[in-house]
Amino acid sequence: MRQLLRRTLSEMMYQTQRWRSHPAGLRILTYHRVTDAHPHERLCVPVARFAEHMRFLREAGYETVTMAGAAHWMRHPQIEWPARPVVITFDDGYADNFLHAHPAMARCGFVGVFFVPTQFLQDPPTAEHPDDHSMRWIHLEELLTAGHEIGSHSVTHRRLASLSPEDVRREVEDSKRMLEQQLRRPITSFCYPAGDYDALVKRAVEASGYLAACTVEPGANEPGDDLFALKRTEISAFDTLRDFKKKLAGAFDGLHAAVQRLKR
Repeated sequence: MRQLLRRTLSEMMYQTQRWRSHPAGLRILTYHRVTDAHPHERLCVPVARFAEHMRFLREAGYETVTMAGAAHWMRHPQIEWPARPVVITFDDGYADNFLHAHPAMARCGFVGVFFVPTQFLQDPPTAEHPDDHSMRWIHLEELLTAGHEIGSHSVTHRRLASLSPEDVRREVEDSKRMLEQQLRRPITSFCYPAGDYDALVKRAVEASGYLAACTVEPGANEPGDDLFALKRTEISAFDTLRDFKKKLAGAFDGLHAAVQRLKR
């Protein structure tokens, strides 16, 4: 019943928005994992379905941009900009991002943003399935070479708003420092673990030298929006291609916002 209601309400919203030739604002898509290893997990999008999403974006004329590019556009909206831009982000740094998502994106000429917790990069692999390992430094280097962006997802992936100011500072500064030392590139984007942040956390991220930070709040982004509270659109394992199209159009934004308010 809940799924039926969800699809019915989103379909109504989608039909009212379809007259727009180009959906308003910049949509940042959120994926976590791309794997067939966990078919019943909401955050594990099947490999074939992810490839289908990428093919649709290419055929519909979307162009991918990085977080760095998005931040620059939001500060300087007069610059030349793709007609149908989209940012594709991945949270948590699992190896399946490199093994499955990266090749599917390469086939479509796309780039993405991979937010990684730095402690996970240091931990030795313990999982049995290769998809369940964390990415290694060599994976991040190959992603950078291919034009992708690496961002910080803190050190330990703890909920930052519950930590002391000193612990927050360490999570956002140490992760940035480690990534920059290892990859020899500036790290300019941050993603709040579990979307958990408050004014103190946001100030700490900005003070650490990042240019932008992502939340889990739904919606599209416009020039002038808060660069340290960027909205994103989560893609789940159970979304049909129709659902994916509706999410790109913003038809699920109201539903997702209501669910988040109930959780709070």
